[in-house]
Amino acid sequence: MEQFTQSRFGRLSSRRRKSAASSFLTVPERVAIAGDWHADTDYAVAAIAHADRRDASTLIHLGDFGYDFTDEYLDALERTLCDHAMVLGFVDGNHENFDRLLTWPVADDGMRHLREHIVHLPRGFRWCWGQTDCVAVGGAYSLDRILRIPGRSWWPQETLTPELARTIAAGGPADAMFCHDCPSGVVVPGAEHDRIGFPPEELQRSELHRALLRSIVDVVRPVRLWHGHFHQRYRAVLDGGHYRTVIDGLGKNGDPIDNNMVVVNLADLGFHHFSAGAPTPGARSA
Repeated sequence: MEQFTQSRFGRLSSRRRKSAASSFLTVPERVAIAGDWHADTDYAVAAIAHADRRDASTLIHLGDFGYDFTDEYLDALERTLCDHAMVLGFVDGNHENFDRLLTWPVADDGMRHLREHIVHLPRGFRWCWGQTDCVAVGGAYSLDRILRIPGRSWWPQETLTPELARTIAAGGPADAMFCHDCPSGVVVPGAEHDRIGFPPEELQRSELHRALLRSIVDVVRPVRLWHGHFHQRYRAVLDGGHYRTVIDGLGKNGDPIDNNMVVVNLADLGFHHFSAGAPTPGARSA
């Protein structure tokens, strides 16, 4: 296996730069997965550097990534990703300026290319790394919608629609799902406390969105699912009766990096021993 070196300041050698993956669809050996950054440039830059130290070449972000997607933020991340020979793909969260995000066209490869090393993974986007089939499902409901200003701090495109949920489910099983919201049927630690004081109708709408996501999960039946949104690092197992999915929630900017990010080998992306009877990666779609 080729060995890569770093200087004492964390800069990558030219040897790694030349051999690094240039496309999100290039099969990686190790993948970093990160929770909400809320357009926090300093935290995001440090997180990318941490992923590189853990030998990840690709980073998947679970939404609430860019908020207004300013050039300053995107350019800072682009420089850092280039320095570390990494590529970042993100699902959209609920706190994103969709009026700006959706101005980037979907390219022939199915992604929005915001920068050379930064791509948006639209809802329902599917790809395969080796034998691991993956699907991206962004979106969530904003409990604090009533405190936000439409078009400035809240956008109606934040949620999945029933039609889109059916379309995503129609794509069939996958090994790994990358989401912003968490499907219903999973108790997220700390969620009840965080929701104190919100109107009952807002809580109900949030749960309806989680149920809509669950309707996708029931068909896709992923072995593993990662999500952000709740700002909690935890692991649980969703027992769907005819399937079991290992759920990993990740934290937010400001948290210790190990709460916000995990780095896994590709072989573990669609496999976990907690998922009883789970097939080897790729077998679900054979």
